[in-house]
Amino acid sequence: MINFYIKILFLLRPIFLRLGVNFEQLVAIVEVKLKMDNRRARFNQWNKKQSESNNTLLLTLFLYFVMASAFSLLIYFSASVTAAYSLVFAVMMFMLAMTLITDFSAVILDSNDNAVLLPRPIDDRTLLIARITHILMYLLSMMLALALPFAIVSVIKYGVLAAISFLIISLLSLILIVFLTNIFYLVLMQFTSEERLRNVINTFQIILTFIFMGGYRLVGRLVNMEALMNGIDTKVQWWHFLVPPIWMGNSMNVIIKHEFDSTKFLFLFLTLTTPFMVVFLVNNVFSGVFNQKIAGMDIAKRQEKTPNKVAKKGLVETLSSIFTGTAMERGAFEFVWKITSRDRKFKLRIYPSLAYLLIYPVFMIGTGRSEGGLMQQIEHLRESTGIAIVVIYLCGTILLTIRSQISQSEDFKAAWPYELAPISKPGEILSGSLRAIMVKFLLPITVLLSIILSIIWGVNLLDDLLFGMLTITNLDLLLSIGMSNELPFSTEIKKNGGGSFIRNMAYIFLTGIIGFVHYILMQVPYVIGVFMLIQLALALYLFKKYREVGWEKVRME
Repeated sequence: MINFYIKILFLLRPIFLRLGVNFEQLVAIVEVKLKMDNRRARFNQWNKKQSESNNTLLLTLFLYFVMASAFSLLIYFSASVTAAYSLVFAVMMFMLAMTLITDFSAVILDSNDNAVLLPRPIDDRTLLIARITHILMYLLSMMLALALPFAIVSVIKYGVLAAISFLIISLLSLILIVFLTNIFYLVLMQFTSEERLRNVINTFQIILTFIFMGGYRLVGRLVNMEALMNGIDTKVQWWHFLVPPIWMGNSMNVIIKHEFDSTKFLFLFLTLTTPFMVVFLVNNVFSGVFNQKIAGMDIAKRQEKTPNKVAKKGLVETLSSIFTGTAMERGAFEFVWKITSRDRKFKLRIYPSLAYLLIYPVFMIGTGRSEGGLMQQIEHLRESTGIAIVVIYLCGTILLTIRSQISQSEDFKAAWPYELAPISKPGEILSGSLRAIMVKFLLPITVLLSIILSIIWGVNLLDDLLFGMLTITNLDLLLSIGMSNELPFSTEIKKNGGGSFIRNMAYIFLTGIIGFVHYILMQVPYVIGVFMLIQLALALYLFKKYREVGWEKVRME
């Protein structure tokens, strides 16, 4: 796979030279980065085979291809070229942007290689383009997996020229997404001190998630079924020039139908030139300060706080004394709470994903196309309690997201005190960790969700909310007791999925089944209230059993 990527770089050599990049240095840096990615996976979990990480990537690409194949029927059956391709580009750009923000932002801002690269005679432009090219290698594979089904359908319906044009515009959309995201980060670096940069970036990534998610949903709301099926193109509005998928949909319309006017010429011009303008800005304006800022992130010192003469009991200590039962649990609770607040790289991995999980149910609630205002839409939603159940269990998967990451850390080798300390029951640490996650993340989400559900469906659904959260908690406890566990921050970061894949799939599958059963049970009066009490008693019992988990159920690296 690495050789394939390197051959692509050599095919693009004239472009890199045109950008003023030292091509030999760029190839060397990218090749080493790709090899290091593979080696990180190779030594994970008792020397698992190297092919496992590649198989995970291939499985991801296959799933993207299958999903795009199903969605490509939209192009075949739609009579509106502009509407169909605008929606297709919106979905593709959204998925690539989400992958970039949630999975590769840490790569862009990675400072681990500074000690090796910065003392070398490598100019800023080459180093920045090498970082971006490293990410583009992976995103290009994902883009091709998404674009090929649409290109095949385009060949069948509109001919070879349409398919080639679609692939070229897809590549331009990828370049636009990657470099536009980098511009956001680089502008942020200009106005933020190194000491606060990483904290601000975590918040900014969540904002970017809202922007990309909102843009994807916005295009979906603008394109209605009448336009798709009957070929009725919507009238061009001024704000269409601010939405890249609409530029690209209109450009495909120009290529396929040969409809050419001043407006469509402007859309085509924006499609073909904006990605290169963004590349020019990154390469010539921002590259000079990028490496200095990344280097500054490494040496930024935290402001030392003068200790208080009298130690006061803080919020974390108060909460730990309320929600834990033993000293070991209390220590694990406070440890996990504080690390998740301070570890920037943990927040970089978790918070964008949490934002996605939170805003997706919000957009689900607003999917109705009521002709009236807000109150009419709320009345329409009240007719379907099934949406409320889906929202409850979607928000509950936040527990799965955090649990899958809480054991991972770049400093996993510092977990040796777990084995050295006289800990007879590691289950107390696991229980304290779970309680901290639930209180810090799941409890606020539950409170917020209770307010939203009460406004839309009334207080009658509060018992369903509590039942759903207790169900998710009990399911997590049952899987944790029955399967092997990992102590907090004790394993290496698994960039290609890791060993919890089976557990996560079982969790998602069982959650779906339980959600369906929940929807059936709620049709019978008082049943949910009775089962909620049973769930509460079961949760207390399972927490007690989880606290007693021994070392035979704990996996250490």
